[in-house]
Amino acid sequence: MDETIEQLTHDRVEWLAGQFASLAWPKPEGYFRGCFAAQERGENIVLVARSGEHLHGYLKIIWEPDYPPFREQRIPEIQDLNVVPSSRRRGVATRLMDRAEATVATRSEIIGIGVGLHPGYAAAQRMYAIRGYVPDAQPLTYNNQFVIEDQQVRLDNDLVLHLTKVLKELS
Repeated sequence: MDETIEQLTHDRVEWLAGQFASLAWPKPEGYFRGCFAAQERGENIVLVARSGEHLHGYLKIIWEPDYPPFREQRIPEIQDLNVVPSSRRRGVATRLMDRAEATVATRSEIIGIGVGLHPGYAAAQRMYAIRGYVPDAQPLTYNNQFVIEDQQVRLDNDLVLHLTKVLKELS
């Protein structure tokens, strides 16, 4: 596989949106334009894995995430790790994560990520654990709000556990 991992460029924004639409995973109108605009402002980095015109996957690094514990501690967060079905089980997610962690390590000693708890995220949960991510010792969130004891929530994409990983030893 002649794969490249690169930052999203202006000429790839509509291509990326089209790739997701063709997979029946369309993102909201203007989603990738917004991601690119935020990247241009220095708020995030979008990494895209592809071979020529074939998309393998992408993720975002958010420098100042909305999740309060990460924001308060200045922990950058990986979001939206997506690997297209035809590229799964080929190491694409691992290579994207390696690149994201190396990028974050230039600015932070710790990186964060949120992972859904429903069965569709089982492979991601396992990968993050193998990579050394641990729970951040905060409650689960649902719709970005902390879940409290005895609260009932749906087991869907919005029920999330946040994890962190130390990228380099603290000085």
